[in-house]
Amino acid sequence: MVESNVKVRAHSPGRYPILVVELASGELRTLYYESGYDLESSKPVEESWLKENAIGRHSFIEVPRSPEMSVSTLRDYVRRELLEGS
Repeated sequence: MVESNVKVRAHSPGRYPILVVELASGELRTLYYESGYDLESSKPVEESWLKENAIGRHSFIEVPRSPEMSVSTLRDYVRRELLEGS
């Protein structure tokens, strides 16, 4: 998978955040803390799953204006923005 820039659309709360990211192609994917947010280990999801299941049932937090960032910086983003001060 060659995609290198993503936008974080939502994340799970807690110590090991799961990210839902939007690829440049518009596809949504879940990325996992345990895999180091590796795009190769991600799973595709639909917009409806994000809204109804992740945000609606599992308390994911929507990120409305996420800047575009490189996949390689996602771990730093999580440490800086989601885990700092936890």
